[in-house]
Amino acid sequence: MWEHVKYFNFVAAILLSLLYATGKIPPSEKFNLWFTIFVIPFAMLANTILLIVAIVMSKKSGLYYIIPMIIGVPYMISTIGVKHFFKKESSKPRFSIMNYNISHLSVKPGGTTGYDSGRKILMDLVLHPTTDIQCYQEFVNFPRSKDLNIISRLEERNMNFYFSMEPDNVNTANARAGILIVSKYPIVSRGDILESTNGFNRVAYADIKINEDTVRVINVHLESMGLGQFDPRYRSRLSEMKNKTRTILSKLKFGVLERSKQIKQVADFVATCPYPVICVGDFNDMPYSYSYQYLKWRMKNSFEESGSGFGFTYNGGTLRTLRIDNQFYSGRVRSTDLKTRYDMAYTDHFPLVGTYEFNDRE
Repeated sequence: MWEHVKYFNFVAAILLSLLYATGKIPPSEKFNLWFTIFVIPFAMLANTILLIVAIVMSKKSGLYYIIPMIIGVPYMISTIGVKHFFKKESSKPRFSIMNYNISHLSVKPGGTTGYDSGRKILMDLVLHPTTDIQCYQEFVNFPRSKDLNIISRLEERNMNFYFSMEPDNVNTANARAGILIVSKYPIVSRGDILESTNGFNRVAYADIKINEDTVRVINVHLESMGLGQFDPRYRSRLSEMKNKTRTILSKLKFGVLERSKQIKQVADFVATCPYPVICVGDFNDMPYSYSYQYLKWRMKNSFEESGSGFGFTYNGGTLRTLRIDNQFYSGRVRSTDLKTRYDMAYTDHFPLVGTYEFNDRE
C-alpha cells in the first residue's frame, strides 16, 4: 500500500512540475496550452494540500512535492502580497497613479449606486482627479452631448490629458471609446503603442514631467476576456448552455493568444524607453498567465512589491476572484504602496491606486 502512495506522490509531483513549466511556454495554436493559466491556481492548491498531508503522515515521498513548489514560486509570489510587511519608509517626494476600467461610464447592474448618480460620480472622478495621474480604460466620450462631452470639459479646464480612441467611423459619430490619461503634471509627449483589430482594446503612453524628472506612463487595455457575456447563474436549456460555453472558451482562447502577442509589443516598447516607466491598466489576464509573467520578468509588479492580500480587482458577475488589473514599473522609480479601492464598486472593476517615488540619480 505504502509503495502505491510513494508512486502516486512521485507521479503527482512530476505532473505538477510539468504543468507549472508549461505556463512559461508562449501560448500558440500549435501547442494549444492556453488553458493552463486557468488550471495553475488549482494545481497550487492541490500541491499545498498534498505536501501538508504527506508531512502529517510522515511520508518521505512527500518531499517530492517540494520540487514543483519551488518551480511554482513565481506564481505563489504573484498570488498574494506579503512584501509590504518589509517596506522601508522614505521621506522622498511621492506621486500617485490610479488606473480604473470605468466600463463606458456604465455603472455595474445591481449595485447600491443608481445609474445616473453612478455615472455622475465617474464623470466627477475624471474632471476632479484625486490622484496625480489617472489612467482610464473603456472610457467613452460623447462629442454631441453638452454634459457627456468630457474631453471638451477637460480642454475648457486646461487640464493635461491624452485620449487614445477607436478609429472614426459611422458607428462613432455619437460616442468615441478608448483609453484616457489625465495628469496634474505637464505632458511633454504622447502617443499610441498598439491597437487591437477591434479598435477597442489599445495601449497608449504619455511622458509626464514631474518636477525635475520625467516618467513614461503607459495605459494598457489588452484584448478582453469576454467574461461579461457569461453568467453561470443564468438558467437556460442544456443545448443553449453548451453553445454559450463553446463561445466563451473560444473567446478565452483567442484572448490568451492575442494578449501574448500584445504584451511582447509593450515589453519591446518599454525596453527602448529613455525614462522610468510605469505601466498600468486592465491586462485582462491572471497572474498565472504567460503575458503577466513575461512582463514581470522585465518589470516589477507593484502589487507584488507593496500590495497586500490577494488584491482581486474584478467586480463582474462571472468570477470575483480575479486580479486582472495591474501596475508594473521599471527604471528609476520605486513602488511604495498599492491599494485596491474596494469602496469604489461602481463598475465591473475595482480601481488601483499606486504611490511611487524616484530613486536617487546615479
